[in-house]
Amino acid sequence: MIRNALRMRWSLPLALTLLVVASFTPMLITSGTQATASATTLSEPAAEADGAALPKLTSFNKVSLGDGTVETLYAADSAKRPVVLAVRVDAAAMKSLPSTPTHDGQTCFDNGGDGIDLEADCASGHERNLWFPKLDGLPFQWLMFNWQKNGHGPTHVFDKPHFDMHFFIQDFSARNQIRTGPCNLVINCDDDATAKKPVPAPYAPAGWGLPGAAGRMGNHIIDPNAAPANGGAFTQAFAYGTWNGHISFWEPVVNRDWVVSEKPHAACQPIPQTPQVELTGHYPEKMCTRYGSGGELTFTFEDFAKRTAPAGAKAPIWSSKSTTGETATHRH
Repeated sequence: MIRNALRMRWSLPLALTLLVVASFTPMLITSGTQATASATTLSEPAAEADGAALPKLTSFNKVSLGDGTVETLYAADSAKRPVVLAVRVDAAAMKSLPSTPTHDGQTCFDNGGDGIDLEADCASGHERNLWFPKLDGLPFQWLMFNWQKNGHGPTHVFDKPHFDMHFFIQDFSARNQIRTGPCNLVINCDDDATAKKPVPAPYAPAGWGLPGAAGRMGNHIIDPNAAPANGGAFTQAFAYGTWNGHISFWEPVVNRDWVVSEKPHAACQPIPQTPQVELTGHYPEKMCTRYGSGGELTFTFEDFAKRTAPAGAKAPIWSSKSTTGETATHRH
């Protein structure tokens, strides 16, 4: 019964299921994985196609994945403003991505009251938490990385093996208070309603929707007229995350099979921007996926530009109820 219920959740209509089932533990140790920070500077090969060569990237945070690692990297200018923000899955990890079980147990809810079944009661794939450096005006604080070996709903949209990369604006501790439960994609029903609270204009992307909330994460909205939601090929896609009426994360979704088969040197596309932002800062206008000669995947946010919040705009206040019933308030 539990397995059938989960299948129904994954196969709900597009407007109810949307992508990304992801979650994190509130520590730098995830699933027995120790996170480390470093200041290693890495040389980048020249990129081809529609992407320029990358500057040298500095490794900031690294965790294990399969037999390899996934890490965050960056490049900054002399004023410590962001130039490139990157996520790299090394060649060893690309060759040994976890396959059993489907989920590693970080976002689960015991629907039947008979114990957690990692295949039936969970919705997060294999996930890792990583951090970003504190660069001047960088709105993103941390990364939720998910490897989804079977993909997830909606069917014929995100149901292929892929990587979900959530660049979080929302405070880490506030995000940890988004509870799991029986609604939507393993989310507490009250939190499901909070996650789906509409983002008001001018901070919402025009025409986006298709709500689908996930436990320990929030809601997701995409452009229904863009691939793969419009029936186009699933290569790389983009979603915004929402919580309590605010944009809480930016999320690229990258098809693993496309990367391995096409081996893009630099597949880039513009990032759809909201009319205004609530937080003044430097935001990326382009995202790129690169497959290196050694077999590694490097995803980047590039072309950062300063955006100024309109007069009177207030920074988001991230509020949610903790498991003790107390209300916690976090301001970024």
